[in-house]
Order: sequence, then C-alpha cells, then structure tokens
Amino acid sequence: MKIAIIGAGPSGLAAAITFQRYKVMPSIFERKDKVGELFNHVGGLLKVINRPVRDPLVYLKKKCGIEILPNSVIKKIVMKGPSVEGVVSGNNLGYMILRGQSEDSLENQLYKKLVVPVNFNVEADYKDLKDKYDYVIIATGNSQIPKELGCWQELVSTWVRVASVIGNFEVNTLIMWINTLYTKSGYVYLMPYNEKRAVLAMVIPYISKEELQYYWDTFLKVEKLDVDIINMVDLTHDSGNCFPHQYENLLFVGNAGGAIEPFLGFGTFNSILSGVIAAESVLKGRNFEQEIKPLSEANIKMLEFRKALDLMDNDSLDKFIKVLTFPPVKRLIYHTNFNAIKYGAFFMKHTFNRERNKPYNQRKKV
Repeated sequence: MKIAIIGAGPSGLAAAITFQRYKVMPSIFERKDKVGELFNHVGGLLKVINRPVRDPLVYLKKKCGIEILPNSVIKKIVMKGPSVEGVVSGNNLGYMILRGQSEDSLENQLYKKLVVPVNFNVEADYKDLKDKYDYVIIATGNSQIPKELGCWQELVSTWVRVASVIGNFEVNTLIMWINTLYTKSGYVYLMPYNEKRAVLAMVIPYISKEELQYYWDTFLKVEKLDVDIINMVDLTHDSGNCFPHQYENLLFVGNAGGAIEPFLGFGTFNSILSGVIAAESVLKGRNFEQEIKPLSEANIKMLEFRKALDLMDNDSLDKFIKVLTFPPVKRLIYHTNFNAIKYGAFFMKHTFNRERNKPYNQRKKV
C-alpha cells in the first residue's frame, strides 16, 4: 500500500505515526524546512471542550498510542468580564502545550516518534500525488484544497494576534478576557511558558486585519497589563465544515478537515485524532466519513455556542461568567465528566433560535 501525506503538522505526523505502527511507511511531504509553526507559542487543551473524553492526553496515549508531554497542567482558569471576574480551580482542568519549533514542542515530540523520513522543502501537488499513491492524506493546515474541490463550508473566519510577553505569571493559571469593547465576540487569553514568559493572544472573528490593531490597542489601554511585548505575529484561522472528508483517494485531516472548532478556535486534539482516524480507516478498510463523524458533530454543537456568543452584550457576558463560576454549576462542568458541550449546545440552540426569529427591533442580547 502506497500512502502519501501532505503536511508535517500535528495531524499529518499523527497519521504517519499510526501508519508506521502498522508497518506501512508513508511518504511525507512538508513545504517548510522543519516541523512546527514558525512562531513559538503555548496552546491550550481544555478538558471541558473535549467531552465525553475525560482526559485528552490520556485518551491519545491509551487509544492511539501517542504520548504527549504538556508544558504544564492548568489548575486555575480566571475569567475576566467587563465588570465581573470568575475563577475555577482544580487539580487538572486541562493542559498547556508548547507549539512551534522549540525542542519540546508538540510538533517535535511527534516528529521524534517517526522512523520514516520527512521530505522537507517540498511543495507537494495533490493532483500529481493522487495518481501515484493509493491514498493521499491532506494535512496542509488550511482549507485551500477542500475549497478547490468543493468540500468546504466556511463557518467562522478569525484574526488572531499572538504575542510573547515578559512579566510575572502563575505557571498553572490560564487567564481569559471577554469584553465587547475590545474583543467583540472573541476573547483574549494569557498562557505562561514559565514564571517570567507567557503568550498573550487575541482571537476575534468577523474582522479585518486592520481592525485587529484597533482592538489590540484598546485592550492594552483598558487592561493596563504589566508586561513587556517582545514579539508578535498575526494570522487567520478558518473554522469550517469539511464534507465529504474523503474525495476519491484524498482524505482531509486537521485544519484541512475542519478540526478547528468554531466557538473558541481550539483544534489540537481534533487535529491529532483526525490523523489517527484517517490512517486507521485506510489500514482497516473502514468508512472514513463514518469514523470522523463524531468530530464533525461535536463542531456543529460548538457552533451553537458561537452563535449565542455573537449575540451577547457586556451585561450578558458578565452573567455568562457568573453562571459558569456559580459553585453548583462549576462543580458539574469542571469536576465531573458531564458533557457540558452536548447539553449546553441544545440550550444555546433554542435560545439563539428564539432571538433570531423575533423582529430585529424586538431582539435582546442573550
């Protein structure tokens, strides 16, 4: 069996590791000269986002044979709203994962597990490869190819600014800000590398790159953070629905397969898992569309949260934080395996539909 993988990001590497485990050695093509995004940063894996999976890293190790070591465990989440602040604490609320080209980044952890070489500095053409290989895994990290083939439905387009900052930080604490004044229906987060260095990132949907600067400046002016910015980068994230996930002998995984969920823009776990699912579907003769369906359905549920968040004003955001950090609710969401996404999506959908069906001048923010 001849397999090609275009892209050596998390999903492509996870697919390659899975093929390798079954003694199938794929050809891997990567357009850069090494694995990992060009900028180093910290990404999050929040347990609540991946329900009903109880612990994403334990799941990947036990079910997929892929062990990932986090930079740190999240033990506290601080949510800062327009006028209220809520805190959730626990022994393990999720993980902070290094991303980029550093030695201990997620990408390099996966790369070190490979025996098969990666063909770097190669701009692979899927049209050529699909005739030479039995299957081609599209793990390019973007939606360009599924768009070309008519397999992509755009859900949310987001601008992201990621900055490395110096200051004094609590290593196990994730801080999030939501305020329509400077985030619209997006958010800002801070995740530490260590006690002195952190990532400060702004994630805002439905804006232009020029508008991003305005919101960034407003955030810094309002919040007056005691940090020094040492570098930053701007990029876009496209959350979308890929269907079908297989076009002839092409299988779309990771961001190319719609791994970025449309609510907060998380996608690391889905990217890795989609690569594994694609490889196992090919190896075991399974229907890839059926195997990947639970991930797609989870993203549709997350879309209901996105729609609701788009309607919220600052009063609603404050109430939202109060609900999420109300002790009984907090215990249910963060300290049990209750599928808050599944049942919360049902609530959000009906709330959104009620508002959407009203005349515009009678709508209220929810």
